[in-house]
Amino acid sequence: MTTHRVGPDMVVSVTYRLFDADGDEVDQVAEPLTYVQGYAQVIPALERGLEGAEAGARRSIEAEPEEAFGERDPEAVIEVDPRDFPGAERVEPGADVEAESPEGDIITFTVVEVAPERILIDRNHPLAGQRVRFEAEVVAVRPATDEELDLAMTEADEHIAYESTIVYGNPSPEPQSELIQLRHSADDEEAS
Repeated sequence: MTTHRVGPDMVVSVTYRLFDADGDEVDQVAEPLTYVQGYAQVIPALERGLEGAEAGARRSIEAEPEEAFGERDPEAVIEVDPRDFPGAERVEPGADVEAESPEGDIITFTVVEVAPERILIDRNHPLAGQRVRFEAEVVAVRPATDEELDLAMTEADEHIAYESTIVYGNPSPEPQSELIQLRHSADDEEAS
């Protein structure tokens, strides 16, 4: 039986626990996340940290902001008129809100401040600017099929084309001045 190692064009299945700069666990992926190595389908630090591992390997991977969720961008805090914000009367600081970009991509924002004249929304990833740590375990490694490689290439091309909307904490160089459309969550629909 051939033992495969994580490398370019390999399909990797991995579970992990993610810790913030204070050492608090902020995420856990217990069902294996599967991706193709080398196509920017996962955070760069995770891809780099798993290089050469085989199934069963456990790795502790520390990541600086630029290889994780990016640096914080103060220009990524956007002011929205409450009249343009569906459910403004019920929103509270700390809530996550989804909006649609001009390209049709869904972007998640965090509500920072709610005031009668404005709502401040932060489009930085919550872990932007932080050094994080992954405690990862490789569940399986195998060569990618031609179909998987084609799909990974297509997704990589989209990633390059829409880099400003990818949530690695890399905000677009030109800050958005307005939200095109805020989406109601299912809870908002039921409450109205």
